[in-house]
Amino acid sequence: MQVDILIVGAGFAGASTAFHLSRSFPGSILVIDQESVPGFHASGRNAAMVRQHEEREDIRRAAAASRRAYDEYESELGFRQVGSLLLGPAKRLEAMREPGLIESYLLSPQEARRKVPLLDGHDFGAALWTPADGIMDISALLQLYLAGSRERDVSFLFDCRLRGCRGTGPFRLDTTQGEITARRLVNAAGAWAPLVGRLAGASRVPMLPLKRHLFVLGRVPGVNLHWPIVWNLADNFYFRPESDGLLISVCDEGETESLEPTVDADMTEALARLCWSKLPHLRDAVQERVWSCFRTKASDTSFVIGWDPALENFFWVAALGGHGMGVSWEVGRRAARKLLDRTHSDSFDPDRFQFALRP
Repeated sequence: MQVDILIVGAGFAGASTAFHLSRSFPGSILVIDQESVPGFHASGRNAAMVRQHEEREDIRRAAAASRRAYDEYESELGFRQVGSLLLGPAKRLEAMREPGLIESYLLSPQEARRKVPLLDGHDFGAALWTPADGIMDISALLQLYLAGSRERDVSFLFDCRLRGCRGTGPFRLDTTQGEITARRLVNAAGAWAPLVGRLAGASRVPMLPLKRHLFVLGRVPGVNLHWPIVWNLADNFYFRPESDGLLISVCDEGETESLEPTVDADMTEALARLCWSKLPHLRDAVQERVWSCFRTKASDTSFVIGWDPALENFFWVAALGGHGMGVSWEVGRRAARKLLDRTHSDSFDPDRFQFALRP
């Protein structure tokens, strides 16, 4: 099989890139994924939260651009605008605000507790209220990208694992479904992006997959589905309503040699410590479910989107650091623009890592 552009990974990074690229690229595009269904790993296991305020300005602006774009597909996406409360020191929160870009308000702890009474007994400095944030239907957003791509003749191969790669454009890829030749190779493989880079002989872009756990607590008295997302920057936890309970995370980021979504036994203890020390109203809550997923981060915590600085025709869409679903529209749009125009540059370019070297 021979194609013009091969995208490795059918999660939010790869699917959105294919969606935007297929709008104006006249050649052939193929997306492969090692799983039998798209979005099996991080793209399908995240907390479904769309938040715009991030401490890095480049990520904050990408999140705001994606949030505006989702308004155009409101009926298809099932987006619930519940808002978000970002908790932390007032000066830190104020430094993140961009009033001309994102509507937000600095609240006192008392005002935040009126929005989410579960915060009674929890000590924090201030809250940043962003009313346009909310909860996304993960499957609906991913299907929007996949269906739109297929309508414009993008092909997909699932259960297709990359085993080896030769050449520099054309690339000759050895996969579990035979050899594929591609003029350009796009690495959107999520936690497997470093491995794909090594197989292709690309630059050693410094990034690392980190495991995070998410829990669902059973019935919590007083929980309201219309409560906003709550994220505490200083104490490293977030939660949001999930049915009559809560989805909650202690924001762990554990290094792991295995890329299997296994659950670490000690994380239940970490959640219990959080509830007893920070959220007294949850001390009697019962854990119903727990799972893990991966957040792949670059060494400077920003995204990696652009041409490899050393390997011609190899392109990165990686290290989205857990932001993938919420910023996926802008990530795909930027990736497509750079794939079509090599002169376009921004802060996400891989060549910002001056020490990136070929193996």
